[in-house]
Amino acid sequence: MKLRPGAKPHLRTPAAWRGGLALQLFAGLLLALGLSACSEAEAPLKKQKVHPVKLLSLSDEGGGVIQRYPGVVEASERSNLSFRIGGELRELNVQAGQEVTQGELIAQLDDRDARSQLNNARSSFNLAQATYKRMKYSVEKGAISRARFDEAQAEFQSAQAQYSQAQDQLSYTELKAPYDGVIARVPVDNYQVVTAQETIAVLQQPGQIDVTFNLPERQVRAIDRERAMAGRQEDAALAWVRFGRGEQRYPARYKEHDTSASEGSLSYQVTLTLPEPQDITVLSGMSATVELDMQQLTGATGGQWRVPVEAVVMRDADPQQAVVWRYVEDGSAAAETSPDVEDEGKAGQGTVEAVPVEVLQATGEGLVITGELNAGDRLVTAGASRMQAGEPVRPWVKEAGL
Repeated sequence: MKLRPGAKPHLRTPAAWRGGLALQLFAGLLLALGLSACSEAEAPLKKQKVHPVKLLSLSDEGGGVIQRYPGVVEASERSNLSFRIGGELRELNVQAGQEVTQGELIAQLDDRDARSQLNNARSSFNLAQATYKRMKYSVEKGAISRARFDEAQAEFQSAQAQYSQAQDQLSYTELKAPYDGVIARVPVDNYQVVTAQETIAVLQQPGQIDVTFNLPERQVRAIDRERAMAGRQEDAALAWVRFGRGEQRYPARYKEHDTSASEGSLSYQVTLTLPEPQDITVLSGMSATVELDMQQLTGATGGQWRVPVEAVVMRDADPQQAVVWRYVEDGSAAAETSPDVEDEGKAGQGTVEAVPVEVLQATGEGLVITGELNAGDRLVTAGASRMQAGEPVRPWVKEAGL
């Protein structure tokens, strides 16, 4: 390098040289420390969430064998009272709920025509009877032929039959109670023209009532006939009946079921019988709720449970197999295995396991299932479709005031 004339070469002092070198070393050190920190950094620990779940406990009653159906009350012994002949009602002496005794007059038709026919028949009978007596005396004396006597005898017998029939027709204008009972229904009004065999009043005998309800075809087929017949004699009830909205239920016995399906449906009418309750008023036509012990009627083995529909799910691994998720309480193990689990809800913490089940039938209150389940098992009923085996959960407890 050439210098200008008179210029002096510029030289760094030792102090300046040492300061620049230190600055470079410091920058390199910072860079190395930064790279080291990046290579050794670990991902932040994720906290494992313990899901609250709603549980259902299986009871000793099985839950799936008791099924409910709407029913209608009918008198066990009842009669539809009607006239044998038609006519105009002149008297209607009863109303629904009225007690009557045997032989008491229920209703009466206009009997003027019947009385007129009776009078005519009586006159014809009296004349034929007198003629018959004279002919009998005459034939014994030989005054008339035997043929003439036979004609008189036939006329007498015909008049006698017509007279008896006229008496019956008059009696048919009166409708009387065939036994002591209670009038359940009166579907006609006084002075109404009624036809023969038209129901005038429904009479029921107190002491025993029937309850009828419809049972689906597949459940009727499952009923064991021998068990159903034995249920009529055994002390243990196979069915219970609730009336209206009352909580009290009354034991009933299986009586019979129709052998043909109801019109327009695949169901059969089943009849239960029970003593008339003494603490409430029950009349024919009232509504009722029937509770059937289907396990006893069908002879099915134990291990049937009724659970909510949402408790039974299908897993992606086996979409053909229905499962339920059973809660396994093991809070201590879960806490030791996962020390970073949130503290929220550690008490009663556990996991879930899948239990394969078979769905037997669907009812209005859930599904009837069977599987390796026992009384006391607790099943997940809310969020079961999101469960996985071994997933930590805790029972959801409704707080006070919520």
